[in-house]
Amino acid sequence: MKGTVTGRAAVAAATVTVVLLGAAGCGTGDTKAGAPASASPADTRPFTKDGMRAELDATAKDAGAPPMDPDVAELERRHARAGSPAACVVRYRGYGTDDEPLDLGRFDATVDELRERGWQQAGERRERKDADGAVGEVRQVFKNRGWTLVAEFRGIPEPGYINLAAGEDTCVQVRTDR
Repeated sequence: MKGTVTGRAAVAAATVTVVLLGAAGCGTGDTKAGAPASASPADTRPFTKDGMRAELDATAKDAGAPPMDPDVAELERRHARAGSPAACVVRYRGYGTDDEPLDLGRFDATVDELRERGWQQAGERRERKDADGAVGEVRQVFKNRGWTLVAEFRGIPEPGYINLAAGEDTCVQVRTDR
């Protein structure tokens, strides 16, 4: 069962805290001229913030992940004031359900989709396993066209979620060591 709106808001805020070291000169990132809303993997122009939103949504959809959670989308919209660290970050979060819990395979499909779209892994994949050896948490960092993306999977407790948080490199410092 999904958490409450308050619970999801706290998790989203905590994730932003973990992902962000700090920000300087933050803006919306939508002012880069010439970058289309949804670019092809061969495109080398920097993403706009709108382009990144389209990238994350398309990645999740093509990987068969659940749609973006509307409460997380609303939280992102409310906190993305110009000049705030949240203005530098675009996120996708999809939750499993009791009928269709998310598993590691769905996360791996999402990561494979990122690679197909030109995202390069930065650092090592980090996993946490339970006492029985089942992978319950995974974290991977990727880079592409001026953005750093942290991909996370939490499968324990079920039904799990997949989180993609992308920060514009010129706007925010993203931690890759956690």
